[in-house]
Amino acid sequence: MKKITAIYFSPCGTTKTAVCSVAGGLGEVAKEVDLTPLSAASTEISLGTDDVLVCGVPSFGGRVPLTALERIKNLHGNGTAAVAVVTYGNRAFDDTFAELQDALEAQGFVVVAGVAAVTQHSIVNQFGAGRPNAEDQTQLQAFGKEIAEKLTGAPKRAELPGNRPYLERHGGGLVPMVSDACKGCGKCVTHCPVGAIPKDNPKTTDKDLCVSCMGCISVCTQKARSLPEAAIGMLTEKLGKVCADRKENQLFF
Repeated sequence: MKKITAIYFSPCGTTKTAVCSVAGGLGEVAKEVDLTPLSAASTEISLGTDDVLVCGVPSFGGRVPLTALERIKNLHGNGTAAVAVVTYGNRAFDDTFAELQDALEAQGFVVVAGVAAVTQHSIVNQFGAGRPNAEDQTQLQAFGKEIAEKLTGAPKRAELPGNRPYLERHGGGLVPMVSDACKGCGKCVTHCPVGAIPKDNPKTTDKDLCVSCMGCISVCTQKARSLPEAAIGMLTEKLGKVCADRKENQLFF
């Protein structure tokens, strides 16, 4: 029986849901690791041939987030089978699979399958709203079961979509504002992947460190963090045509 390890970089929580759904379909999850918080930056994990890694990241502008790439360097496989999970906000995943596969294989893993999971867009929430919902999670679990059926013998490398060289990085630069509703609870401080929110002044954000992941907005119980309405309006108009139609989850071997 293979031991399943679920690992994810999930600022808004939706990638965690997708990864855990796929991993649950594969079998009983022996270990779950969240690479999102800054405290996880030095987490080292080694897996062997008796393990299966399910590793998920969100697509940021069609690429793996740089912060996630750095933390994946602390994962170590030894011919270990891995499932690459990419989540995206109902637009496109572009070269995220290719980059994630390369990053995992550089660490000694053999990527045997890929799962594309549609999630609510982290900035324009109306796109992919509420996803992955219960129906999505059931389908992702079914993907996990299908992958498990193929995990016999030596891991067989999958051919996942994407281009090499990867597309140029773009996007980012959107720094959440903080309103007077902030109570200074510090939840956003501990959740921020890069330490952009100072503990002694959580009503501010270091714009030079912020990676525009929107994690702080997602965890704020006071709804004190948000983006300027003008910025959301411009992005909504820009993404309207490509995000209007519902995208479906996909499984790749």
